[in-house]
Amino acid sequence: MSEPTEIATRTPEDGVSVEEGTKRGTVTTRIPSKPQTALARRLAEVRATVPTWTASVDVDVEELRLLLPDVEGRPEPIDAVVAAVGEALRGHERVNGAWRDGMLESWSRANVALAIDLDGGAIVLPTLLDADAATLAELAARRRDVTARAHDGTLRAPDSAGATFAVVDGGSDGPDRFDAIMPPGTGAALAVGAIRRRPWVVGEALVPRHLLTLTLTADHRAIYPSHGGAFLRRVAGLLEDARPLLGR
Repeated sequence: MSEPTEIATRTPEDGVSVEEGTKRGTVTTRIPSKPQTALARRLAEVRATVPTWTASVDVDVEELRLLLPDVEGRPEPIDAVVAAVGEALRGHERVNGAWRDGMLESWSRANVALAIDLDGGAIVLPTLLDADAATLAELAARRRDVTARAHDGTLRAPDSAGATFAVVDGGSDGPDRFDAIMPPGTGAALAVGAIRRRPWVVGEALVPRHLLTLTLTADHRAIYPSHGGAFLRRVAGLLEDARPLLGR
């Protein structure tokens, strides 16, 4: 049997080339955008040069989901996660820091980079400054603002500056659990899985509850499991006992 004939059709104006008749079927090749290329390069550098470890915790967010609709500013669960992360960073300076040029560096501000997926086309990481001091309504408003500007292309480099930690939200249609890669210059990132209804022990009973899995990825040179574990427990506690967090 003769090999299929390869026919290449190129449309350089939109950066897409199509090759037909290959053994893999039709091959479509797209030139990534500059932000996509820059992000891919930075993440590859982090993965290749930073020794990391990961740990996960399941969080009961049943109370959080019931209380959020009554909070001013219509915050969503991800806003509560950012608020909890900001507050927890204040008491865990090793997590709010990084390994830099052979030294341990920590920071006084809790600035959370929030990963925003632009419909699968690219990921940007605008920074929510001083997440420990903002109210939940303020964080929700900031997230909506940077999300809108990310999608309409008006984010600027200063919007992504100064991050001390990163939060990567998989979204409601995303995986229950996944690992994130921290942005260059930070020491840790938190992956936020989708909220799912699962069996959970409450007292002596096994009952259905809405659970959220948080997975921390940390630079082992700066953050040890003892540091990261305590940080994860603090974040989980703030989300499970949600009234003080929602009322701040």
